[in-house]
Amino acid sequence: MLSALFAALLASALAVSAQDTSIVYPTTAAPTATTLPSLNGYTFAGCWNETDGFTQDGGARALQGNNTASNTLTPSSCISFCASLKPAKQYAGLEYGRECYCSNYLSAFSTELNASSCNFACNGNGSEICGGRDAISLYNKTGDVKSEGRRGIGHGGEGALVYGVLAVGMLGFAMVL
Repeated sequence: MLSALFAALLASALAVSAQDTSIVYPTTAAPTATTLPSLNGYTFAGCWNETDGFTQDGGARALQGNNTASNTLTPSSCISFCASLKPAKQYAGLEYGRECYCSNYLSAFSTELNASSCNFACNGNGSEICGGRDAISLYNKTGDVKSEGRRGIGHGGEGALVYGVLAVGMLGFAMVL
């Protein structure tokens, strides 16, 4: 009796394993969107990481300042928003396809990523790139992210940058004051 039950279970298991039990997950093709090299006086400066999850800077964003979110966001609309602020902001950054951040400083904890990390099509125009997951499509008013000491230092914001630049100028090395 036990051997008959075992044989029946084995036959049932073999029949199930012979069936196609694979699960097919839908895939979405990566957008064929592109970045814009220059737009309204701002130059594309690459793909940079977001820093809001970093404990070193207290969870501050890479671009601290004004921000907006829109289901019609494009690089042009984000840059226009940042340029319209008084004073106009040095950096315009796009993230997650619909978020726009503006600042005069980029967090010192933000580093340039591989361009493929910025892979979200813009909600407002699917042929353009608007950042990625924790990745910022960065546009700079001068076109040089590293120029003029424009990188801020964590939560200290603009004031900390001034002191940091003084420390670099007077002591010859960067020092967080």
